[in-house]
Amino acid sequence: MTSSRDRARSIAVWILATVALLFFLRMASALLIPIAVAVLLSYAAEPAVASLARWRVPRPFGAAVVLLVVAGAVARGIYALRDEAAAVLAAVPVAAERLAAWAGVGDPMAGGSAGVLLQGIGWVLTGAGNFTIVVMLAYFLLVSGDHFKRRVIETAGDSPKRRLTAGVFDEINLQIQRFLLVQVATSVVVGVATWLVLAWMQVPQAPIWGVAAGLFNSIPYFGPVIVSGGLLLVGLLQSGDPMVALRMSAAAMAITSIEGWVLNPLLMGRAERMHVVVVFVGVLLWTWLWGAWGTLLAVPMLVVIKAVADHFEPLQPISRLMAR
Repeated sequence: MTSSRDRARSIAVWILATVALLFFLRMASALLIPIAVAVLLSYAAEPAVASLARWRVPRPFGAAVVLLVVAGAVARGIYALRDEAAAVLAAVPVAAERLAAWAGVGDPMAGGSAGVLLQGIGWVLTGAGNFTIVVMLAYFLLVSGDHFKRRVIETAGDSPKRRLTAGVFDEINLQIQRFLLVQVATSVVVGVATWLVLAWMQVPQAPIWGVAAGLFNSIPYFGPVIVSGGLLLVGLLQSGDPMVALRMSAAAMAITSIEGWVLNPLLMGRAERMHVVVVFVGVLLWTWLWGAWGTLLAVPMLVVIKAVADHFEPLQPISRLMAR
């Protein structure tokens, strides 16, 4: 009888702790999102920094070089797409008028341009601040190297436990880095393929759609639907021909389907092989917690949880629940 009560009390405590953690993650999203992005960026950049360190390049200098290359590539891409982005922004009022005409309502942009402009300026300032935080924190993490891992290993106890803990940390790091690098590679492939196919089909702003396809490729199930649905809507607004719109949408869906069925399973490791229900619910949960950023970060966060649960005995039930 006492054992049953203790078990029930333990389950209740775990449920309350989980609910409290979820609401903490939701309430502290403004603080936690830049930290999560910085940690993932440091994982992705670590192999390059470690390679430079093996060539006797000091970690502070190597980390700065790698992050500058990444930031420079992003800035160069944004600059190269400036004309297409301007064309997209210029087309928004026209598209809004056509949608309003189809829906039989007034112009949704009327009287709201000043508010939209102020909101856009706020987004830019917030994005610039968060970008600075992410880059600086990622730099400090890369410079520190395995500092925090060594501190955790020191608390593990005797030498055998320390060796075991070090091995677990190494495998977790390897799995997370592998996932991030594969995700970047497959997103680039999807983005470039979408851009080339849409350019061949003479779709306006094809490079912008390629970037969108690559970015949303990291969102399982929802990402391809968003891109294909957007292309369907744009095709209808621009051409008025349903067949043209369907061809644009089908081309994007075909590319992401080939990537999901062929390329992705060949490259993904054990930690990333999770049950489809877990991934689907996980995307919904992280979207509820962190909004659009949660949608983008859902799969990487699930991979981190799965990789850790794979190697720690108390978390084995969670690992089995998430596995295929």
